[in-house]
Amino acid sequence: MATKDTKERETRDIYSMMMDAFGLSSDALAAKFVERRLVTLNGKIDNCMADGIAKVLLSMDFKEVKPITLLITSGGGNVEAGGQIISIIRSIRSPVDGLVIGHAGSMAVDVLLSCRERRAFPEARIFMHFTRCGFEVICDSDEITEHDVAALKKKMTSERDRAKNLYAKRLKKSEAEINRLFWLGEKYNLDYNAEEALTLGVIDRIDYDFKFFEPAPVAGA
Repeated sequence: MATKDTKERETRDIYSMMMDAFGLSSDALAAKFVERRLVTLNGKIDNCMADGIAKVLLSMDFKEVKPITLLITSGGGNVEAGGQIISIIRSIRSPVDGLVIGHAGSMAVDVLLSCRERRAFPEARIFMHFTRCGFEVICDSDEITEHDVAALKKKMTSERDRAKNLYAKRLKKSEAEINRLFWLGEKYNLDYNAEEALTLGVIDRIDYDFKFFEPAPVAGA
């Protein structure tokens, strides 16, 4: 079981490389990201991450209504946790734009597709496949009833339809075309590069000019 200290370390890992480069504390670096209205979705999507992202998005939106950029590098994760992030994106006043800076897969792509504008670095990779639902079944008798099976099927169908509708809407493709994309991902573990993702409609544009921080002022200017 992860302790509070372990969870804190995992949360702060998203800044570790930049902390080393700049010699900053995690709090100082986080403050700089807040100034630039940058939020990171880095690593496996779980409830801890979703809670943290939700708090940051809500805080930014409460302070000021301006665009927010969600920096995405994640292979995916928990469907319910991803759904929480999507719900917050849709519920705040500030538009949230997604930017894939590394690899985005599975539930992370669902989050990307829920953003206003979808962008990717030229070197980014994107992976799509059929929705996978994890279940924890508690048996309080010797048999799993038809009601249990029906409840699981209903949840699986709901998640499948949610994903297909989201992809069909944002990619402007038919259900058959979305099924084909998902099937290719499952069969070949297929990553799409930025150019391919643009052609498919997964992203709106490739971002060649993004800067994490504003240029330093020129002396004497």
